[in-house]
Amino acid sequence: MVMPLAGAFSGWYYAALVTESSHVLFATFIGLCIGITIDIVCYYEKLFSLVFYQIPIPVILFLIFFEIALFFVNKWQAALIALIGLALGILIVKVLIVPNPFYTMRKRIVIVIYILLSIIMLGVMMGVPVSNFLLGIIAGNYFSIRYAGSVMSRARLQRNLIAVTILSSIVLLLSELIFAWLIWQDSINILDYIYKIFGIAFTQNHLIFIMITIGILSILIQLFITYSSASVMYRFRLLKMLDNKQITQKTASYLFLSE
Repeated sequence: MVMPLAGAFSGWYYAALVTESSHVLFATFIGLCIGITIDIVCYYEKLFSLVFYQIPIPVILFLIFFEIALFFVNKWQAALIALIGLALGILIVKVLIVPNPFYTMRKRIVIVIYILLSIIMLGVMMGVPVSNFLLGIIAGNYFSIRYAGSVMSRARLQRNLIAVTILSSIVLLLSELIFAWLIWQDSINILDYIYKIFGIAFTQNHLIFIMITIGILSILIQLFITYSSASVMYRFRLLKMLDNKQITQKTASYLFLSE
C-alpha cells in the first residue's frame, strides 16, 4: 500500500500546488494508478531492471533528439530524427548497460542514476519535487533486491539501509531548495493567486513558513517511506527465497534485519 498511497499523495500535492482545484481529484487518481504500476514493476526483479535501468536511456535520447530537431524541422520530421536517438539509446544499452548487471554495479554509478532520474522527474513535474517520494520507494526496492540473501553482518546491512534512506532524503532536500527558489522568484503572483482562489491574504513571511513546514514534513515522509519500503521488501524477498528453498530457515533468520 505504500507505493499507491505515495503516488496518490504525490498527485494531490502536485495538483494542489500548480493546477486548478478541479484537477486535484483527477491528479490524485492518476498518482494512485502510477503507484500501483510501480508496485507491480517492483514485484518482478527483471521487470524492475528493465524499466528503471535499460529503458530510460533510449527514452531520454529519443526526447532530446526530438526537442532539438523541432528547432529546425516540423513535428513529423522531428519524430523520425528522434528515432535515431532511440536507436542510439538501444545500442548504448546493449553495449554498455546489459553487460553490467543492475544489482551488482558500483554504488557510485547507482547514485548517479538516482540523481539523474531525480533531475528528469523534477523537470517533468515543472520543478515540483513530489516524484522523489516514488523514487525513494524505488531506491528502497533496489536495496531489497541487491542485498536479499547477501552474506553480511546485520550491522553492515543496517548501515547500508540508513545510507539509502539518507541519500533519498538529501536528494529530496536539494530538489525542494530548487522548488523553493522558483516559488520565491514568483512569490507576488503566487500570493495573489492564493488570495483569488482561497480568499486568504498571506504575506511573504507566511509563504516562507509554509515552504519550510512542507519541506520538513516532506523529508520526514521520505525518510519513512524509503526506510519502510526497503525493510518490508527485503523481508518479502527473503521469505520468497525461503519458500523457493534458495536459503535455509537458519540463514533466513540470520539475514533478517529484525527478529
